[in-house]
Amino acid sequence: MKKILVTTDFSDTSKSAIRFAIQLADQTPCELLFYNVHTPTVVETLTHQAHDDHKTETMQNKLKKFVLSVYKATEKQSGNIEFIIDNQCHVESAIINYAKKCNADFICINTSGPGIFNQLIGTTASKLITTSPTPLLVVPYSYRRKPIDLLLYASDMKKIGTELQSVKKFASLFDAEIAVYHYNELLDKGNFKADLEKTAKSYQSDKLRFNFKKLNIEFSLLNHLQIDIRELRPSLLVMFTKQNRDWFERHFLSSKTKEFGFDTNTPILVFRK
Repeated sequence: MKKILVTTDFSDTSKSAIRFAIQLADQTPCELLFYNVHTPTVVETLTHQAHDDHKTETMQNKLKKFVLSVYKATEKQSGNIEFIIDNQCHVESAIINYAKKCNADFICINTSGPGIFNQLIGTTASKLITTSPTPLLVVPYSYRRKPIDLLLYASDMKKIGTELQSVKKFASLFDAEIAVYHYNELLDKGNFKADLEKTAKSYQSDKLRFNFKKLNIEFSLLNHLQIDIRELRPSLLVMFTKQNRDWFERHFLSSKTKEFGFDTNTPILVFRK
């Protein structure tokens, strides 16, 4: 059974991550840990432990009420779930550390508003993308529940064998199909495409297909992805990241991406390379 750490700050936008987690649990057995980081105020840090315990209990009741209200709205029964309040000063490190502590398979978190990556700048989600060793499920604020049946996996094809194992393992939980998309400016040069197709042939199946497309260097990778997401309408976009700022800036925060305005209702699964 998979264990998913679902973060929330009690905001309306954070309900999207809860809705997505409910969809996951509706399709495959998994344990959902609903998690809130309470950052103590200066006054709270000077109070006694007994007061801290009382505050934690109050916050847990608030968390339970908040989450169950989303369950009620989705008309789904709560299954194997747990509610955790973590009193920590730094939100991102607290999430990462607790995910390790509870052996979570995934961290589920929402974006902060319109423009899934344009609005990630400076948010908890963007920081986790570049630091979390636990795979991350990033859910747009506007997400509405739908069956998970098709994954769009954006690949650079450099470690396709290793990465595809993780993607297929996730897809198998939902009996979902996988569409691999690779974009390259050299696609029409020499035997480049033929070599890619030869590699793809050894992995293709009824549930797995490859798509190789010419990369227009006038637009960012995410600009190309948005076009294909609109056409394919996948349940989930899957990406592998090199966790450093240069990679994140190049692919997600470039001026070309901002000008185009990457905005989607599609959740994203982020694995660390």
